[in-house]
Amino acid sequence: MNEEITREFPDNGSFAERVFARFDAIDARLEKLEARSYDTKPIWERALAEITATRSEVGEINVRLGVIEKRVEAIETRVAAIETRIETIETRIETIETRIETIETRVDAIETRLGGVESHVAGLRSDYGGMRHELLDTQRESKRMLTSLLESLVTLLTDTRHLMRNNDARLKQLESKLA
Repeated sequence: MNEEITREFPDNGSFAERVFARFDAIDARLEKLEARSYDTKPIWERALAEITATRSEVGEINVRLGVIEKRVEAIETRVAAIETRIETIETRIETIETRIETIETRVDAIETRLGGVESHVAGLRSDYGGMRHELLDTQRESKRMLTSLLESLVTLLTDTRHLMRNNDARLKQLESKLA
C-alpha cells in the first residue's frame, strides 16, 4: 500500500472545500489501488468468516461462562454455609474453652482443698500412729500391772489360805484344849 499522507490544506478555505479535497485525495488513492488490481474482496470475506467464527466462539465462551458463573454461585453459597458452620463451631469451641477454664479453676480449687485434706490426713495418721503406740504401751503396762496384781492376789489368796489353815488348826487346838 502506498504510504502517501494526505496533503494538508491551508485553513483559508471553507469547511466544505476542505472535506471535498480530502474525498478527492481518498478517491485518488482508491484509483491507484484499483489500478494495481488490488482486490480487497477476498480479504473482507476472510475477515467476515473470522468475525463469524469469533462470534460463535464468543457465544460458546459466554455459555461456558454462564455455567462457570452458576458453579461459582453454587460454590459461593456452599462457602457461605461453611463459613456459617465454622462460625458456629468457633462459638461452640469458645464456649467449650470457657467451660474447660471453669472446670480447670474448680479442679485447681479441689486440688488445693485435697492438699489440705491430705495434710490433715497425714497429721491424723501421725496422731493415730502415736496414739497406737501409746495404746500399745498402755496395754503392755496394763498387762504388766494386771499380771503383777494377779500375782499379788494369788500370793494374797495363797497366804490367806495358809493363814486360814493355820487358823483352823489353831482353832482345833484351842477347841481341843477347851474341850
